[in-house]
Amino acid sequence: MNKKLKIYSTLLVVVIAILAFTNFFHYSTYTRATTADEKLELTECPSEFMSTDTLANGSVVTTRHPYLAYDVYVEPVNLPGQKVLLSTSFDQTYRVSMKKVQLELPMSKVSSYLPTIFMMSPIVPSLIVLIWIVILVVKLILSIRRGDIFVAKVAKYLEIAGILLCVLYLYDFIVQYSITQYFIHNIHIADHYIVFHNDSNSMYIITGLALMIISQIILKGKDLKEEQELTI
Repeated sequence: MNKKLKIYSTLLVVVIAILAFTNFFHYSTYTRATTADEKLELTECPSEFMSTDTLANGSVVTTRHPYLAYDVYVEPVNLPGQKVLLSTSFDQTYRVSMKKVQLELPMSKVSSYLPTIFMMSPIVPSLIVLIWIVILVVKLILSIRRGDIFVAKVAKYLEIAGILLCVLYLYDFIVQYSITQYFIHNIHIADHYIVFHNDSNSMYIITGLALMIISQIILKGKDLKEEQELTI
């Protein structure tokens, strides 16, 4: 087994173990200052989001105003005496906890577009990487159709595609973490913490490492094929 194959195989095992651990186990500890006037309540929609006007003929026109929306993961503070959301139906009672929420801010109150820029930043690099991968896949298919399977060129295409998928995953992870840290330090939600949750597509890095392993297997097959031809 060559050196790269050992490294890629070890990385794949480590990545799968980390992803499995972080999906099944979650530990977090947060501290923050709270204020007496903070509250989370069910109320009428403020006029900044939606307004109604009564026309001369008595009909009512509803106008929805533009807003920015951010998706964040949250955890309850669980303070003593804190009110909770309960669902009671058919003699069954459940406490309902929010895990992922959408925060909406009226455009009239937006002071910074930095979070929006953060969230949109992965789009262009992702498109570039995906287009590059498609080109590599086309080249790979053409090589295979010519019968060139156990060749260095095919292995190179697979390895580059795998590396690009891993880079795409890591870039998305870093952007998500940075956005969450910005929200944690700039947004306050009553009775809840904003927490980081990895929403990056894990199949990117798993598939990427798998392609990198296959590329080394192809190189190994190429060496064996050459040895066999020399023997014959």
